[in-house]
Amino acid sequence: MVVKVQAHVFSILLITVVLAVFLVIINRALKKFDPFDEPKGLVLLALMAVETVDKTVRTDVNDEIFENLGPYIGSLWGYIFLSSISGLFGIQAVPTSNYSVTLTLAIITVILVEYNSARYNGIKNYVHGLFEPVFLFLPMNLISKISPVISLSLRLFANILSGGIIMSLLYTAMSFFSSYIPLIGTFNIFGVVVAPILHMYFDLISGLLQTFIFTSLTIIFIGKELPQE
Repeated sequence: MVVKVQAHVFSILLITVVLAVFLVIINRALKKFDPFDEPKGLVLLALMAVETVDKTVRTDVNDEIFENLGPYIGSLWGYIFLSSISGLFGIQAVPTSNYSVTLTLAIITVILVEYNSARYNGIKNYVHGLFEPVFLFLPMNLISKISPVISLSLRLFANILSGGIIMSLLYTAMSFFSSYIPLIGTFNIFGVVVAPILHMYFDLISGLLQTFIFTSLTIIFIGKELPQE
């Protein structure tokens, strides 16, 4: 019996393994690092990443929760960004262009939002909030709790997928035009010239932008549910 592995399954596993190995290497470097020495290389990169994540999380949540939320936001940053730019390394089935991936990330985010809302506001206040301002608003309040799953997952999925589709269409068009150039034959000369510039936007810049949007909305959604000081 031959088991066929879908391309997206392979890319998801590959990105997960690469990210896990990278974190293990950084962890070992941090364990060997002397706090009295000047940070360099991977240690410096890790410290800068942690500091950036901490500053981002602190803008919308209080000190009590940011220490627990920081690792999730950092992991989210790493996974979404690495997945979104994986096309630059020849991976055609980009993980974040698979809706099951973005839907899973959105579900985890919404679970964290509701968990922290119930934890820091109290179960009684959380349940009471579902019936505000009157009992008849319960269905609409429940929909508002679930709607971020759809908005977060579709936003990330659609933007990454559309970038991949546009690049595929451009490659086809460039190949068609290149075929009319004498002595070139089937070599896609236009694709070689134009593709790097477009990949810079659709893969690198767009991937960074979508990562920032998803993580920022996650922090905002959680911060909005916390008690106001």
